[in-house]
Amino acid sequence: MPRVISAWLRHEPRLLAVEHRRFYHAYLWVYLMLMGLFVVWVPFFTLFNESRLAFASGIMALVSVLGVMLHRAHQLTLGLALMMSALTLMAWLSVFCFGLSAGYEYYFFIVMAGIHLAPLAARVRVVTTLMLFMVAVSALMVSPVLHEGGVLSAWVLQSTNLFAVFLMMVTFLWRMLALTEHFERQYLKDASRDELTELLNRRQILRHAEDWWRDGVPCAVLMLDADNFKRVNDLHGHAVGDEVLRHLGRLLTATLRQGDRAGRVGGEEFLVLLPRIGRTEAISVAGRMRSLLAKSPPVFAGTPVPVTVSIGVAISHEVDSLDELMQLADRRLYHAKHNGRDQVVAGGEHEMTGLATADASPPPPGNDGGGLGKAEAVEEGARDKEDDRQEKQRHKDSSPFSRTPLVG
Repeated sequence: MPRVISAWLRHEPRLLAVEHRRFYHAYLWVYLMLMGLFVVWVPFFTLFNESRLAFASGIMALVSVLGVMLHRAHQLTLGLALMMSALTLMAWLSVFCFGLSAGYEYYFFIVMAGIHLAPLAARVRVVTTLMLFMVAVSALMVSPVLHEGGVLSAWVLQSTNLFAVFLMMVTFLWRMLALTEHFERQYLKDASRDELTELLNRRQILRHAEDWWRDGVPCAVLMLDADNFKRVNDLHGHAVGDEVLRHLGRLLTATLRQGDRAGRVGGEEFLVLLPRIGRTEAISVAGRMRSLLAKSPPVFAGTPVPVTVSIGVAISHEVDSLDELMQLADRRLYHAKHNGRDQVVAGGEHEMTGLATADASPPPPGNDGGGLGKAEAVEEGARDKEDDRQEKQRHKDSSPFSRTPLVG
């Protein structure tokens, strides 16, 4: 049961705007408290022989149910108007019947807070505040000055109502503050993450790199790029391409140590920062990424999608600036792509596999892997060369770092 209630409270309308999320959740709590207040007032007023107020409270409890339903159906303004009107009417009737010494006039402050904390236009707030003020003054003018005894004294009534108003106001403000902090943390997280892969986005990963370089933290930089990604999109569709990128994001998250950072900096290009690590360890980490991808390829609709990555590795002590470090890793990535893909290039040392050449790439769908006829082989070779040319040009144009001409 508690889980059902918690899920019900966390539910959001499908079309709820981001800027209204705090208002929706905070006011839902307030409306439920008002509903409970109206229900409690039914036997309370009955005890005081105020059958008219008891009947009105029962009607307002039903109205509050309608207000909650409207609120959850994304009719936020209509629900707010209904709930605040119900509380204003009950406060006015209670003041009229019990007088000024019973404390029912305090509930007007809840209505005022509800109006001014809601995302309403300034003109609407001013007009409704003036209307509320006139309603409150009219209640004070027509009500008796003192409560004329009964089961409870005026002091007890006033103290009870004051406590109820304090409890509702504190709960309301506490909920608003808690939701504000929660959504601020969520917005900051969303602003720093890539929506597709859930890795750091380009701005955030480069900010980490800048902070580490400024603080003198030695690190290795790995620049990764998915091989033949355009062909994956062309042959299988963009939905499969998105799943490939998500899979690479999960792979990087599973491979890296605590303290390492990984982010997506381009379409299919990723940047990994490894603090306090040398060349040998960095090459080992890169090789482990390739091995894990080979063992666990992306799967879409139950079908594996073979994908490889090329990786360029650079170490911070090799250069004198952060820009040079990024450019060095990017050049080595370009070498890995140019020399056949599916390999790690780290200066003079590089790791290659049997799939390092374009000729050894997996056959396209529909080919059983057997020999190709002469015409088909020529056509396949021409297509591979054109894919290589387009991928190199796209990598050059889309890279987030400037690339200096290659020497030799």
